[in-house]
Amino acid sequence: MSNLLTGGDLRAREHHRIEDDARAEGPLHPVTLPNGVEVQVVTVGLELTRKLLADRRLSKDSDALQKEIKRQLAELGSAQTDLAGLFGPSMLNSDNPKHARLRALAVKAFNGQAVQELAPRIEEITTELIDRLPANTEIDLVKALAVPMPLHIIGEVLGVPEQDRARVRTLIETMMSMDHEVSLPASDALGGYFHGLLTGGALDEGSLFGALVAADDGGDHLTHDELMAMAFLLVVAGHETTAGLIANVAHDALDNGLWEKAAAEPGLVPALVEETLRHNSPVRSATHRITTEPVEIDGTTVPEDTLLLINLGSAGRCPRAHEDAAQYRVDRDATGHATFGHGPHFCLGSALARLEAETVLRQLTARFPRTVYSGDEQPEVTDNDIMVSLKSLPVVLRR
Repeated sequence: MSNLLTGGDLRAREHHRIEDDARAEGPLHPVTLPNGVEVQVVTVGLELTRKLLADRRLSKDSDALQKEIKRQLAELGSAQTDLAGLFGPSMLNSDNPKHARLRALAVKAFNGQAVQELAPRIEEITTELIDRLPANTEIDLVKALAVPMPLHIIGEVLGVPEQDRARVRTLIETMMSMDHEVSLPASDALGGYFHGLLTGGALDEGSLFGALVAADDGGDHLTHDELMAMAFLLVVAGHETTAGLIANVAHDALDNGLWEKAAAEPGLVPALVEETLRHNSPVRSATHRITTEPVEIDGTTVPEDTLLLINLGSAGRCPRAHEDAAQYRVDRDATGHATFGHGPHFCLGSALARLEAETVLRQLTARFPRTVYSGDEQPEVTDNDIMVSLKSLPVVLRR
């Protein structure tokens, strides 16, 4: 299973086969990432996946993660030393009690009410972007809508001025690449931009990020470094994953003959989004964890200080969790999947991601109910250790 994470240019669904075969083969698969770092990829059923995601022995501590990765890189003679952008002490890369403190402050700003208050703006932005799309002409739905829509939203969430959003997007794409020669400089540049945003007085105080700056939990506030780490987290979790979800949902609706049905029955859209999250998650694996002691996983003992990536795709298609799990079906209850994680690190932005994907698909199918897919039957995906995203989604929008 050496290609479990490093298969290069895959086609849609090929990563499903690779992940599902890996789950059937065994729970652990040693993989060397392109930068030389060795990890164990975990492919187990949904129930065990959820338990592992909540297991405190699988640490998210930033210092521990950086220490092990730097140790491996040093043995390889790599000059890569600054991992703060990718593994900084954010809410994502911390354990309790630090994690609980950061999350309590984040929830103050990023709660359900705050997300619902964004709903009218999400509708407006989606309408504006769809208004620009030509009918009866082939377009790439990834470039035309799936990428720019969440970029607009995360720009507003972070209070990023509109004229800066294209540059921020480029830096995000580069930072998320598998090439550490360019990802770290991009991470540094993005950090510099956020620093300027926080200290330069240009931040929109009405944004969710502005609310994070002002968040107060009994006199406790986020420090500058914590706000910087939170900005990175919001960018990666709030933009890249949502863009992938929108593209996957649109592709799945077309690929399974459900586009016109969604146009006729808008109430079907949430089920489409949920089934895509279960069956075709844009998040390939949960972010890095490290064992703090030997841990037994499905009969195999993992040593202390082992880097783990818990695969979410194979868990979503676990045959013990869902009948006919390998098939895409909207007549099932697809909830209970682990795409947004489980336990203390359950994704704080899950409601926002669902809302964005549902808004896009509902508006697109209503405006262009006879849309057809016009590309290769199995489009290419670009994958890294965390994400699987469509390179393009060529369609002809038809009214």
